[in-house]
Amino acid sequence: MRIQIIAHNTEKEPVVKMRWHWLPLYFEEKGHEVDHILKQEWKYFYFRYLKFKPDVLISVGPIAFIPSVLKKLRFVRAIHVHDWTDDNVDINGKEHGITKMALYEYFTVENADYITTPSVFKYERCKLWDKKVFYIPHGVPEDFDEKHPVELEGEIKVFYAGEISRRKRVDMLIEAVKGLDCDLYLAGKVSEELRGMWEGMKNVHFLGLIPQSELPRYLKAADILVLTADDDCTLKMFEYIKAGKAILGIRGRLNYVLTHLENAYLTDDLKKGLKVLVENEGLRKRLADGVKRVKVYTWREVADMYLRVLEEVLRDA
Repeated sequence: MRIQIIAHNTEKEPVVKMRWHWLPLYFEEKGHEVDHILKQEWKYFYFRYLKFKPDVLISVGPIAFIPSVLKKLRFVRAIHVHDWTDDNVDINGKEHGITKMALYEYFTVENADYITTPSVFKYERCKLWDKKVFYIPHGVPEDFDEKHPVELEGEIKVFYAGEISRRKRVDMLIEAVKGLDCDLYLAGKVSEELRGMWEGMKNVHFLGLIPQSELPRYLKAADILVLTADDDCTLKMFEYIKAGKAILGIRGRLNYVLTHLENAYLTDDLKKGLKVLVENEGLRKRLADGVKRVKVYTWREVADMYLRVLEEVLRDA
């Protein structure tokens, strides 16, 4: 199979690998030809398309608007599969304009031949709109279970990994630990608006950017893992689940994957939820036991799922 991918990657082998760093590697390992167009190569997309002659074109992110327009104009003939992952209106709307980002996102969803998504929420939306859609989750590295926990100080360790910003509600998490008998560990890139917010707080520790290969060790060392975004397809949600620890999250789209008081504590009030978990060891253990029963796949297994979908859509073409 000849698979062309146009996404927002700037590197094929970055320090932190996301969905469209892992999957092309396994596609090639399985013997498929892959042409992966990086962000800095977008201007060559149509030339690359004509030269490569893909069987299927996979798009990811706002750039998908371009192949969608070309497909509508019949300049692109390959099957167009759009992998609908992030909420680009939320992510880029403030910087690039809400209307423009909504146009890019929903024009692509409407006009792609097929949609794939790691979000149950987006899967349900596509079903509602009669779009041909496949649910394909995120995965975790194959050596995740082999990683041993690091040593973190504190009686109750609370951990958050990812973008440290108001958009991700991390300011609310920092406020939530004030006066609580726990230690909050933050790992990730800090936005300027939150830089120094925890200055003087002895129970907040900034770890900086952790190498991806080391992240499972920190997740396993924590007592509580926190999801601050209203998002059911963030990569770290799958990593948190795989770590098998008590999860605190925002009530909303997470409910499509996790169940309150069964395998997570989902709340509208992070401070209240955190206080409940910090003070209730039995509940933390029950939630950890519950989340261990949620199936999480490796990236190799996810790649196999994706290839089966591509084979199916090619048979139906």
